[in-house]
Amino acid sequence: MLPTPSRGFYNQVRVQAEVFMSRSRRKLIYLLGFMGSGKSTVGEILSREMGWPFIDLDKTIEAGQGVSIRKIFERDGELFFRQVEHAALTEVSKNEPAIVALGGGTWVQAPNLEFIRATGGATIFLDCRLEELRRRCEGIDDRPLFSDPESFARLFHERLPYYRLAEFHVASDSAPPEEVARRILRLKIF
Repeated sequence: MLPTPSRGFYNQVRVQAEVFMSRSRRKLIYLLGFMGSGKSTVGEILSREMGWPFIDLDKTIEAGQGVSIRKIFERDGELFFRQVEHAALTEVSKNEPAIVALGGGTWVQAPNLEFIRATGGATIFLDCRLEELRRRCEGIDDRPLFSDPESFARLFHERLPYYRLAEFHVASDSAPPEEVARRILRLKIF
């Protein structure tokens, strides 16, 4: 029979694992969640607090294509958009350190999810209730994949299981963005 390891042994192993993880983790934070969850707003606050550059993937794509995301969908279709999105994601992930706000559907695409996990960056799901998301998105008409409350809810429920695959979950529906950023900083990822 093997002896039972002591509490000190477990603490030593935990500390060694934390040191290894802090050395092997790339300095990338990916914020993910549904539209209206606060990815861009919280990302900008984290950028100021941490002194890291902030990259909004959707804005990067729009700047590169010279048109809005909605226009890309209308003109070239979702397949083309997803190809451009993956290329942009690959490019922005070369920046380190960086805080990257993903588009609402970026993480749901298998090639993107696999790529992000392979980077070694931290993934943080900004978790927000559907009712609050609807309130925040009222009047927004530039989103290509929903046009009414039913399609909004359907898209949310389709994506939610993927969002829950993120490494960290932070509630973003009942606190101001500054508090959400503080919650992320308290995770002590870096």
